[in-house]
Amino acid sequence: MNKGMMAAIVIELVGIATIGIGIGIELATKVDFGLVVTTTGSCLVAMGGVIWGKFICVTRRRE
Repeated sequence: MNKGMMAAIVIELVGIATIGIGIGIELATKVDFGLVVTTTGSCLVAMGGVIWGKFICVTRRRE
């Protein structure tokens, strides 16, 4: 597993944690900032998925 794949995994994990924090903020305070945090986490998960797909494709072409 190369560094690019590890970076994608870390970005996705940070995104998942951010989504959880955003949901917690929304449930606790009913402030719209929770939605912003949740959306940011969703974008991080999507970005990690795109990076993961890029490195999987490159790795399979080498084999």
